Amino acid sequence: MDKKALLAFILCAIVTIYMFQFLQPAKFPEGEEKEVVSEEMVTVKEKRELDTFAAAQEEQGTKDLGMDVAQEEVELQDAIVLQNDVIRSVWTNSGAALKSAVLTAFKEPGKRQVLELLKPAKRDFLPLSLRLQDDKYHLKIRRYKVVEQSSNRIVFTTLLENGLRITKDISLNEGKYFFDIKIILENVTGVDLTTSYSIIASNGIYPEYDSYSGLGSVAGIDVGHDKVKLFRTDYKDLPYKNESVGISWAGSVNKYFASILKSSTNGVITTSESSLFENNDPLYDKDFTVSLQTNKVVIPPQGEERHGWLFFLGPKKEEFLNQSEGLSVLLDYGWTTAICKVLVKILNTFYSVIPNYGIAILLLTILVKLVLFPLTRKSQMSMFKMQRLQPLIGQLKEKYKGDKQRMGQEQMKLFKEQGVNPMSGCLPIVFQMPVFFALFRTLQLSFEMRQTPFVAWIDDLSMPDTLIQLSFSMPFLGDGVNVLPLVMGIASFVQMKLTPKTGGGDDPQAKMQQKMMQIMPLIFPLILYKFPSGLTLYWTTSTLISICEQMFIRRSVKKIDVYYKGKRVITGKTAE
Repeated sequence: MDKKALLAFILCAIVTIYMFQFLQPAKFPEGEEKEVVSEEMVTVKEKRELDTFAAAQEEQGTKDLGMDVAQEEVELQDAIVLQNDVIRSVWTNSGAALKSAVLTAFKEPGKRQVLELLKPAKRDFLPLSLRLQDDKYHLKIRRYKVVEQSSNRIVFTTLLENGLRITKDISLNEGKYFFDIKIILENVTGVDLTTSYSIIASNGIYPEYDSYSGLGSVAGIDVGHDKVKLFRTDYKDLPYKNESVGISWAGSVNKYFASILKSSTNGVITTSESSLFENNDPLYDKDFTVSLQTNKVVIPPQGEERHGWLFFLGPKKEEFLNQSEGLSVLLDYGWTTAICKVLVKILNTFYSVIPNYGIAILLLTILVKLVLFPLTRKSQMSMFKMQRLQPLIGQLKEKYKGDKQRMGQEQMKLFKEQGVNPMSGCLPIVFQMPVFFALFRTLQLSFEMRQTPFVAWIDDLSMPDTLIQLSFSMPFLGDGVNVLPLVMGIASFVQMKLTPKTGGGDDPQAKMQQKMMQIMPLIFPLILYKFPSGLTLYWTTSTLISICEQMFIRRSVKKIDVYYKGKRVITGKTAE
C-alpha cells in the first residue's frame, strides 16, 4: 500500500471514529439530568440500524421481516384524546405515552378550574412510556404508529430494528377511573430475543399538599391469601427503591388522589423505583417519578409476550378504589385504620339521609357521645363525689397526719363506702383516645371532606373555616380569622370551670395539675386553629355536649347524701 493510500485510510478511520462518537448519546453521571435526544437524530440512527439488520438477515437466508418503521414517515400526533364521563386524557405517539389527565368531576383547590391530576413536565418522562434494558432505541420519544383510534381506545405500534414489535392497546370504559392497557412484545425474527423494560407509572401528580398532604410514592406487595401490603414513602424520604418479592403495583399519591399502575399479569414486576424530578413550575417543586421494572423474558422466533396493566387515576375513595382489586389499602389512616373505615361508613350513612357532611359530622359526634355516655357518667359521678368528699378527706389527713399508712387505709374505706374509685376518671379517656384519634384521622384525610360545604362561611370542611382574611399575619394563627377554634376555646374554658376539683390544698402536684387544666382551653384552639374545619366542628360540638353532660350529672350528684360509718355527714340538697 503506497503512502497516499495509507494516509487516506487513516483519515477515513479518524473521520469514521469521530462521527461514530458524535452520533452516540452523551453519557452523564448518575443523578444528573440527561440532554434530550432529538427525534431527528433517532431517525437517522434507526434508519442506518434498520439497513444493517436487514442486510444481516438476508445474509443468513431468513425471510423478509416486512419492517415498516421508517421514522421519517411516522407523523407526530401530539393531541390524541381518550375520554369517558369522568376522565379526559391526552396522549402522544411520541413514546405512546400520556401527556395529561383531567378528572372532570373535580376542581383544583382554588375551585377555578377542573383538576388536572397528572401534568408531566418533560416529554421523555411521560407516564406509560417504556425504556428497554439498554435504551438503544429511545422508546420514550420514538414515534409509534397509530393503527386504531376512537374516543375511548387507541392502539400504538412500532417495529424495532432488532425485530421486536411493540404494541400498546389502551382503552377506557364509561364510569371507570382506570385505563385497561395491553403491552404486546412480538418477535418477528428467526432467532430468540431476550428483553425486559421499565415503564413509568406516574410523574407530575398535582401536589395539593399542606403539612398533612401524604405526598409520596406507594407500592403494593401481594403477600398471598388475597392480601396486599402497602409500602409508602413520603416525598421527604425519596429517592427510594423497592425490590420486594410480589410487587403488584406502584405509583404516587397526594392527600386525596392516586396515580397507580398495576400489573394484571402475575410475577412481571421485579422493582419499583421512585426518583426526585426537577420541575421548573413552582407549584410542582416537589415533583418525582415512579417507575416499574419487569423481568427478563425470552421470546421465541415468531412468538410473543403479553402483559396486562391497569392504570388508575382517581380519588382515594373506597367506592372508586374498589373498581380494582387490591387498591383499597390506599385508604391508610395509620393504626386506627379499622376504626376510621367504620366511621367513614357511618358518615356516609348519615349523608345518604341528609346530604350534608357537616350535619353528618354533628350526628356522628352525638352518636359517639351517646355510646360513651355510661363511661363518662361513671367518671364524672366519681369526680363529683370526690369533690364533695374533700372536707372529710381533709379531716382524715388532720386526724392521721402522723400516720400516713392509717390515713391511707381510712381514706380507702371512705372511697369504698361511697362507691368512689379514684381511677375511674381515667377510664373514659382510655376508651375515648382511640376514637378521638380515629375521628381526627378520618376528618383530616377522608376524601369525603374535600371541598364539601357545611353552612354559611364554612364552604370546605377540609380547610380552616376562615371568616375574615386579614392583610397581615399573626404569630401561630396566620392571616385568617377562623371562627370554630375560637368558639371551641370558649366552650373548653366553660367546661374547665364545670369540671370538679378532686384535690388540691397544699399539694404542689395537685396545684400544678389544676394550672395545666386552666391553660388547656388556650392550647387546644391554638393547636387546631389551622386544622380542617370538619375536625374543629367535631371537637367544638363534642365540647358543647360535654358541658351539657356535666350540668346534668352535677344536678344528679347534688341529690345524693354522703354517709360515713353509717352516719349522714353531707346532705345532698345543700351540697355544692
